[in-house]
Amino acid sequence: MASRHSYLQQTTFAFLDIETTGGNSSRDRITEIGIRFWRAGEVVGEWQTLLNPGVRISPFIERLTGISSAMVADAPAFETIADTLEEKLRDTVFVAHNARFDYGFIKSEYRRLGRLFSARVLCTVKLSRRLYPEFRRHNMDALIERHRLAPVQRHRAMGDVSAMLAFFTQALADKGAAQLEEAIATLLQRPSIPSHLPADTLQDLPRGPGPGGLSILRRKRCASVCGQEHQYCPACGFPFLR
Repeated sequence: MASRHSYLQQTTFAFLDIETTGGNSSRDRITEIGIRFWRAGEVVGEWQTLLNPGVRISPFIERLTGISSAMVADAPAFETIADTLEEKLRDTVFVAHNARFDYGFIKSEYRRLGRLFSARVLCTVKLSRRLYPEFRRHNMDALIERHRLAPVQRHRAMGDVSAMLAFFTQALADKGAAQLEEAIATLLQRPSIPSHLPADTLQDLPRGPGPGGLSILRRKRCASVCGQEHQYCPACGFPFLR
């Protein structure tokens, strides 16, 4: 009998966070990427870079992230690191907090280059909800406070990556390998779709109607669900008030 696959022992998890010029992946661009690679209980590497988005960074985003247009003036454009990033993420599980946001931006950047990007995606918001259903809030600040994680530089890529990985390892210690394995396996399962479509097609589908009559309702819902995790709601692009 073949042994059961163990994600925690046999898979490399790429804990990734990005900073951007805004919340709409169709028009906004990435300004920073940070990744930490974890496998079998150990950090096995990390990679980070600022990116020149090719557009002005607004004062609001500069205040939130600390990343200014001057800081990225000499940074590489996404197209120059696209091959490196793709190679680093190959055969890993793409892990992000509120993953639709980060994954959507990465896919959009590749799409601008006429390329496709696809990965197995694990969202740590969904992981937290599954492991700790008794709690209502699962945004990053709530996780840091609830699990007493070490303070990090929020809204910078490697700071948020550090918090994300700290939550993951805390959940492993708290819930045990068997329960975490089960949660990961469940979340990585994908609904069946036609064979001619990319495996991540459903990731790109909106969860609700577009801008229009229901936009205010969507903003309220996203604020409660996302917990103001990003400067803009990853689903509808509305800025959150802080």
